[in-house]
Amino acid sequence: MPTENEIRVMKILTAIEITPAAGQKIKEWGNEAVTVVAEAALGMYPGLRLKVRTNAAALLGWIDHPQAAETLLLLVNDPNQDVAIRAVRAAGRQKKDVAVEKLGQLLTQPSTSPILAAEASKALIAIGTARAQNVLQSYENTAVDNVPHRQSAVVRDVLQKRRST
Repeated sequence: MPTENEIRVMKILTAIEITPAAGQKIKEWGNEAVTVVAEAALGMYPGLRLKVRTNAAALLGWIDHPQAAETLLLLVNDPNQDVAIRAVRAAGRQKKDVAVEKLGQLLTQPSTSPILAAEASKALIAIGTARAQNVLQSYENTAVDNVPHRQSAVVRDVLQKRRST
């Protein structure tokens, strides 16, 4: 039998559009409600639609709670690219330096898709710390032979915009 918090959180996660205010509301409901979002994002509920997982991953970026930040770090490497992209965006939204290492790892993996590499670059730009800037600079200096996504148009566009600001 689902708890009251599970029911309330799942109603939010199954909505067509989720507002940033939903994250604050869930945080106010307490640790159990935050856990429901984290577990949904991780896919721990059987039969959960992908849309609910991606909503949960995105919503974690609006929840200022240690469990939300920890879950995002796990989701950055999720095998489902849609979930990983939402997690990377949410990490950038939180602007926490703790995510820099994981985002940097994405940029050094040759198998990272160009769109995920572009989103990781955007997240690092949003975080904006000296460490994040160093990771981006290192990525820009990396030979495209080592990381093929570095030569994609979407990544080049993000890095070009960074240089022009």
